[in-house]
Amino acid sequence: MLWLALALLVSVVIALLTIAALYVDDWRRDFTTNYAATSDDPQSPLAALHSDLSPTELANRTAAAVATLPRWRLTQRDAEGQEVTLHFVHTTRLARFVDDITVRISPHENGSILQAESRSRIGKGDLGQNPRNLRALLEAVEGRLSGK
Repeated sequence: MLWLALALLVSVVIALLTIAALYVDDWRRDFTTNYAATSDDPQSPLAALHSDLSPTELANRTAAAVATLPRWRLTQRDAEGQEVTLHFVHTTRLARFVDDITVRISPHENGSILQAESRSRIGKGDLGQNPRNLRALLEAVEGRLSGK
């Protein structure tokens, strides 16, 4: 009976380590950083989003796109001049950790630019959750802009 319990415990530990390994994108970053932001580099996987829409219209479409994402909610919307700031909260599925996402949309050339950052409220590392938050946000907005 002791061997059976030990085998079960080892199986559970291996399963948890496997799940963690699948979620961690960057082993150097994900255990020590609980913050992520979009980049000005257009080649970055988290590149800031450029649009030909006005900041107000892009903010409206961003809010509508994020409303379709599970466990996301808009908590605040501020406008100062032509810049619009949206504050979202995302709650993780299993552990129910809360992340704060701030989206700044400002005028840029012939339209606007969307820049965002995601920060975990607790913990030293995020296991890659904040970059995943930004990818989900950008994909949802891009989908909304392309009509998908």
